[in-house]
Amino acid sequence: MMKISYCMRRKAHLSRREFQDYYRKNHTRVLTPEETQELSMVRYCQLHVVDEEVNDLLDSNRGGEPSFDAVAEIWVESEETWRNSWLGEGGQAALDKLKLDEKNFVDWSRSVIFMSRELVMMDGPVATAADRHK
Repeated sequence: MMKISYCMRRKAHLSRREFQDYYRKNHTRVLTPEETQELSMVRYCQLHVVDEEVNDLLDSNRGGEPSFDAVAEIWVESEETWRNSWLGEGGQAALDKLKLDEKNFVDWSRSVIFMSRELVMMDGPVATAADRHK
């Protein structure tokens, strides 16, 4: 399973709330179910960043870049599936529709998209040392 992560920053004229509202309410309606199938998406999640104070605390004086406004997570079966669907004629037509809508709210010059493979290091609560020795 491969995951495409699209870390998005909003256009300057939008507040974070306006950006996230548009992303959640409008952008998800751009494609028809058939167009979504053209992209062979197995799963799609939107991660909406919480307020600046929380993120400043998480940054913990690391001096990192400002947080993203949202992240799209899209799962596809394999890189081969991605190539066959996203780079094909139907996939390109669907992506063109998405890109056209993104012009309304995403600042592409400050956003990042990449494909990755998940390596799960923990899945569920971790037992304490005392629990492991019972």
